[in-house]
Amino acid sequence: MLPLYDAGLDASNYNILQPLKEILPYDLPKCSSEQPAATNKQPEKDGYCKACKKKFNNETTYQNHLKSAKHIANQKKTVQKTATQPKIPVHPQVQEALQQLQVADTSKDPTVAIQIYWTQAQILYQLKRPQHTERALSSLIGLLSSQPAGLTLTSAQVTYYLYNSQLALARLYCLYQQLEKAWSFYLDGLNTKWKIDRVELLKLAQEIRFCSLDQLLTSCDTLATKYLTRERNRTKPAPVLSDRNNAFSIILNEAGNLFAQQDQLFMQVPVEHIAIVFYGLGSLVCSFEPSIGFSSNDFYFILSNVYHSLGWLHRVIDVKLLDRQDTWHVLDAFLMSLEIDDLVRARAVEAYFKESIYPDVQLVCQLCQAKCTLQSVPTLSFQLDHISLLLEQTTEPLLIRTQSKQDQAQFLARVRDLIS
Repeated sequence: MLPLYDAGLDASNYNILQPLKEILPYDLPKCSSEQPAATNKQPEKDGYCKACKKKFNNETTYQNHLKSAKHIANQKKTVQKTATQPKIPVHPQVQEALQQLQVADTSKDPTVAIQIYWTQAQILYQLKRPQHTERALSSLIGLLSSQPAGLTLTSAQVTYYLYNSQLALARLYCLYQQLEKAWSFYLDGLNTKWKIDRVELLKLAQEIRFCSLDQLLTSCDTLATKYLTRERNRTKPAPVLSDRNNAFSIILNEAGNLFAQQDQLFMQVPVEHIAIVFYGLGSLVCSFEPSIGFSSNDFYFILSNVYHSLGWLHRVIDVKLLDRQDTWHVLDAFLMSLEIDDLVRARAVEAYFKESIYPDVQLVCQLCQAKCTLQSVPTLSFQLDHISLLLEQTTEPLLIRTQSKQDQAQFLARVRDLIS
């Protein structure tokens, strides 16, 4: 159950009506209104009993008093007084908002009721009343989902209220670590506006372990076919997005971050698998929203981190190889494939570097050939020392020269480990 009142809730910073930047992979925001429990402190050993308000001259008499029935009774009364929880402050705006909710509950006009629920949910959240906010949003969602007779809202207005309420409620549950509810309402919101079918999404997530990266992206294309078909057939520029809830790539990123949590299940599906689907979708969608600032590589980077968390290093390599124009990423994938003895992928990457003139790349290619033929090449260690010297003493072209000092050192250490 959500807290009735949370004095520590920063409603301005945690604005549930918009995507929360604090929802990050493996790091979700946490709100709590738990009051510190009253502690049954022992009286101070100064000869004075606070519960009985009496001073004793020596330690023996004082200790005997602590065992007396009178002291124990007084001590219980003191604990009961200190254990009383602080009263929730009565706010006239809260009383007014709750009265408005009752008006909406009994209204025969569903359009009026929807508008009241939506307005009062925002007011109650700003007044730090999570439980009442939940009630308002849940009532709105329930009323719209029932398709009431007499509703005069347009289809676009229905989608607006339902979609935004579902996402707001999901974010509210996320803040208070009620993740099952948060995940469910977020999936509802994605279906309401973007027509991402929950059943199909979960089915793909269940099969994700056996999907190649190409199969994943193809399935994601099918999953978001309504949006992608519309954008691919667009003849005029899309309107500028003023509401971040209407930026599909932002929503997919938030959804992925919400589900990217270790060792948890939703509907018997590991939630990290669901996150993979969302990041795959994001990599396809973002090119149609250039003003938002996400690129495919941004989603590939997070996708790679989730694969790494799952221990699927072969998939990490596949992600790195998606962008063949970034030679450093390809070289990193080359090294990783050698480190996990994935010689099939290693040989494929070696062909990519066949014409490379960089000595450091040539060294990794020779290392690959040695591994594939099970031959020992004593000169590899000397060649690595030579590359280190070139890096320090010359300006001769090396691929690792484009990287930071830390990345250079890591590269040399990884190659040395492979040689030894």
